[in-house]
Amino acid sequence: MMEAGWSARQVARQLDHSECVVAPSVGTHVSSGTIRRCLDKGHLGSRRPLCALPLTPVHRHLRLEWCCARENWTSAEWNHVVFSDEYRFNLSSDGNCVHVWRLRSERLNPAFALQ
Repeated sequence: MMEAGWSARQVARQLDHSECVVAPSVGTHVSSGTIRRCLDKGHLGSRRPLCALPLTPVHRHLRLEWCCARENWTSAEWNHVVFSDEYRFNLSSDGNCVHVWRLRSERLNPAFALQ
């Protein structure tokens, strides 16, 4: 929008965010604290993206079949099952943590999900 000639104020109003979130800072030294405060003013935060599993209808059907075949299992039997796609196993020290800037309410927005 700004490349199209809109002012920072116009862009901020259009996106319903604070002007400091969209104001250009080219050629100006800005501290990380200033950036964090501006993003916070615009209600944006650094959050972990939703890790969405690309489940096709076939995947869903196979999962349902697997669970239906075990619907009478006891708690003791279920204690031997690990759903590895539901937990992140980290074998290194850094974890390669990824963050996205988004509103808290935009967690399920596909634009902020990892595939």
